[in-house]
Amino acid sequence: MVVSLLCIHTHRVLSFHSEGHGKLTVFSVKAMLATMCGGKILDKLRYIFSQISDSNGLMIFSKFDQFLKEVLKLPTAVFEGPSFGYTEHSVRTCFPQQKKIMLNMFLDTLMADPPPQCLVWLPLMHRLAHVENVFHPVECSYCRCESMMGFRYRCQQCHNYQLCQNCFWRGHASGPHSNQHQMKEHSSWKSPAKKLSHAISKSLGCVPSREPPRPVFPEQPEKPLDLAHIV
Repeated sequence: MVVSLLCIHTHRVLSFHSEGHGKLTVFSVKAMLATMCGGKILDKLRYIFSQISDSNGLMIFSKFDQFLKEVLKLPTAVFEGPSFGYTEHSVRTCFPQQKKIMLNMFLDTLMADPPPQCLVWLPLMHRLAHVENVFHPVECSYCRCESMMGFRYRCQQCHNYQLCQNCFWRGHASGPHSNQHQMKEHSSWKSPAKKLSHAISKSLGCVPSREPPRPVFPEQPEKPLDLAHIV
C-alpha cells in the first residue's frame, strides 16, 4: 500500500515535470523520500526539521510551508485532497501561535496524539507500513478467514469477537456485535502462554507499565563534519 502510494505520487510528479508545467526541486525529492522511506517516524521528523530550520535551530516557517505543500501531495495523489490537501492555513493549524519553534517543540507537535489535522494520515501510514506483514493466527469473526494480516481488531464487549482489518474498515458486523462497540486495535500477535508470561512479569515489576518518554534532543543543530581535508 505504502509502496503503491509512493509510485503513484512519483509518477504524477515526473509526468508533471516532463510536460513542462513545473519543476522538480531537490527539496521536493527530499521531502517525498524522507516521508515515504522505511524507518522510525522520529528519525524522519528530525531529518525533516534539519531541512527547514536555520543555523540556530529555529524553524523557518516559509520552509515548513514549502514542506507541507510537497508532503500533502501524497494524500492528494490517492484522492484524499479534500480532507488532507494543502491550504494557505495549513501552517497555522500546526503552529497556531506562530512563535519560535525549535526541534523538541516541533517533534512534540507532529508526534502528538492526535497530530495536526492536515497530518493525521502520516503516523497512520507509518503504522500501516509497520504491520502490513504481521501475521495473526486468528479467525476473523465475520469473513471466517482462518488468519489475518496487518491490523487485528478485538471487541471489548463481545467475547472473543475479532475482525481482520478489511472487515473492520468496511464496517462489517455479525451476530450480537455492533459497530458501536469499542474495539481494540492490535498490531502484533501474542500466544496465550506469552500473554501469561508478560502478565506475571508485569505484576512482579519486571516490565515497565508505561512506554518510555520521547528522548529530548539538544536544541542547537549538530555541526556538519568538515571533509575538506579528504582528497
